[in-house]
Amino acid sequence: MDKNNNELKDINKKIVMTVLLGSFGVVFFALGLYGMVSVNGNFLHPLLNDQVFVVGLIVIGVIIEVWQLYKLIPLFSQRKKLIGSEKK
Repeated sequence: MDKNNNELKDINKKIVMTVLLGSFGVVFFALGLYGMVSVNGNFLHPLLNDQVFVVGLIVIGVIIEVWQLYKLIPLFSQRKKLIGSEKK
């Protein structure tokens, strides 16, 4: 039982770390979309006027989000198995 608790804590730490790192992807994606649809992009930063930079932000944001999904799905399934075995 103690081993399961330690594994569960370790999995939860990995989930939190992955979510924190993945939050950069959301920010990049949102800034990229803002740069695509804003009027002249001058509200936040002049770099948002450059369409190559904006597309790069969107691509990097999507890549980070896909990586986050790739990491989180196995972690959630491991956590579900551990919680299920604890209840038995």
